[in-house]
Amino acid sequence: MNKLIITKEKSQNILYAIFALVILYTVYEVSMRKKHLAQNFAFTIGKVYKYSGYGGNEDFLVFKYYVNNIEFIGNKRRDYEMDSPLKKFYKIKYSKVKPEISEMYLTEEITDSSKIVKAGF
Repeated sequence: MNKLIITKEKSQNILYAIFALVILYTVYEVSMRKKHLAQNFAFTIGKVYKYSGYGGNEDFLVFKYYVNNIEFIGNKRRDYEMDSPLKKFYKIKYSKVKPEISEMYLTEEITDSSKIVKAGF
């Protein structure tokens, strides 16, 4: 009967390999996100509607926006030096190829109600 024996050294090597794969995947995803936003992009308006985070922290802003009448959700790290952006509208850059990829510009608040309505709100 063959028994599978995993030594401490083998298990560490497996963990290192998994860790390396996670790092490589993360780098790939970040580079693809940047590529999608650098090429073939468009702008719309999004609304910050809540804070989120882990362990009771609210380190992220959650925003929604519409592309072709489909709602998308995005998030952005919160800037604590800024006044509360909740329930406010901001400029959103999104990928035309993958509209779920986006970034919000907190320095560009939108207050024109006709533009907000046209954006789907």
